[in-house]
Amino acid sequence: VGVGCHLDHLGKRGGVVHPGADDDGSGSAGLMAIAEAFAKNPTRPARSILFMAFCGEELGLVGSGYFARNPSIPLESMVAELQIDMIGRNEEGERGEEEASDNLDCLHLIGSQKLSDDLHQTCLRLNERAGFAFEWDEEDVFYRSDHWNFARQGVPIAFFFTGFHAQYHQPTDTVDRIDFPKLARVSTYVYDLAYELAQQESRPLVDAVRWQELSGKSRETPAAPIRN
Repeated sequence: VGVGCHLDHLGKRGGVVHPGADDDGSGSAGLMAIAEAFAKNPTRPARSILFMAFCGEELGLVGSGYFARNPSIPLESMVAELQIDMIGRNEEGERGEEEASDNLDCLHLIGSQKLSDDLHQTCLRLNERAGFAFEWDEEDVFYRSDHWNFARQGVPIAFFFTGFHAQYHQPTDTVDRIDFPKLARVSTYVYDLAYELAQQESRPLVDAVRWQELSGKSRETPAAPIRN
């Protein structure tokens, strides 16, 4: 089971530092928290967990693209890739039409329906305990984070994202704005999901029709087993 985030942000632009606390300091912190939770759990899951922190996401998914083309393990062995990118805020409308307080329970579950209904249903089932109000209105960012390089290879993916805000890609994306309880809550949910996927005897299958519909795929057959 792969769990991924990206480490890079915009750096210094015109002498101004862009901290990137949410994008993707929040995902990086979540990845470390999930790894620590697995390390402290005396009960090891049946499958191994691969933690991946990519560089070059902001430059065009560079690090994950290289890994997907040159994986340290066969992609056929990866049952799913769970991506956490911007999980430390509550979504806000840039023009004030939506307040952060309106989205305390909001979580965007992106791409889980693109390849595998098995993975999607597992995400829904485990959310019965997490209690997030899933939103589906950000599917246009499916191609904009590192999970895409796994999806196009035929690995089932789920991308977890708490939404945009006015500080996105701005110098004001600072750590004092992070909602740490929300970050911890998302990380706990992704931990539970990773553990479940690592324990399941069966693995998520790729749906044949969805694989054919997925644009930009880089191989004829998916890495995961296919359901015709």
